[in-house]
Amino acid sequence: MNILTWSVLALSLLVSSTSWSQDPALGAWHTLDEDTGEVKSLVILSLAQDGTMHGKISQVLQKHDGNGLCGACEGEHKNQPIEGMTFIWGAKNTALGEWQEGQLLDPESGKVYNSHITIGDDPHELEVRGYVGIAMFGRSQTWQRAAQ
Repeated sequence: MNILTWSVLALSLLVSSTSWSQDPALGAWHTLDEDTGEVKSLVILSLAQDGTMHGKISQVLQKHDGNGLCGACEGEHKNQPIEGMTFIWGAKNTALGEWQEGQLLDPESGKVYNSHITIGDDPHELEVRGYVGIAMFGRSQTWQRAAQ
């Protein structure tokens, strides 16, 4: 009986420590149109095999006049479908809810920026900053957590 009690205790600690280690920045997020405030897309932020963050555009919710391809992109992203595209890669976890040193692709312009991603004061908001060179010279967006 004592072994069973210890086994249950060890298993419950393992399960709870796994949920504690889940970074709040990971998961499903809605990007917002900066002009209208409407939801543009659903993105999923998750861990890559190497422990860095990557983000995929799961669904484009606000359709544009384009054909759904990244015509402005260069390299491997050129003329690729925006839905399903990995547009964030290489971000490193520097603190719980904070990721830096990654790359962020803007499918509208085709430009690649450095990224700084942090969970906001409100855990349902994510600050995503894209910049060239120094983070001070960039642009930020606030994303809203999507219901899962």
